Amino acid sequence: MNKNYKHIEDFYNMDSDFKNSFKSTPFDFYLDFIGYTTDRNLKEEEKENKNYRDYEKRYKARNSISTHKWKYMVFEADQVFGHRERVQFGLALMIFEDVGYEDVYKFIDNLLVEEK
Repeated sequence: MNKNYKHIEDFYNMDSDFKNSFKSTPFDFYLDFIGYTTDRNLKEEEKENKNYRDYEKRYKARNSISTHKWKYMVFEADQVFGHRERVQFGLALMIFEDVGYEDVYKFIDNLLVEEK
């Protein structure tokens, strides 16, 4: 396993500091930033509708703010990002030097399933 997966897990574990006080967490921003949220929303939409060619629905799923986890404007990130969160965000992004998106998304899927 790539050592950078640990950085993603550490960043995810930081969420507990924010969940009760803020409408979004730094990990929510990470999920939207790497495209995870949009990708998974589109996959759910495709499973439900089985209509892969309805580009209007795909556009709505891809661009709807309500489907994103980050509920602030991007410039408001300083409300939840301090130095520690910025460093952890950068470390979590390093995974993409060696690992493809789908592998990272699967790791995050497993991480989120463990939460439930």
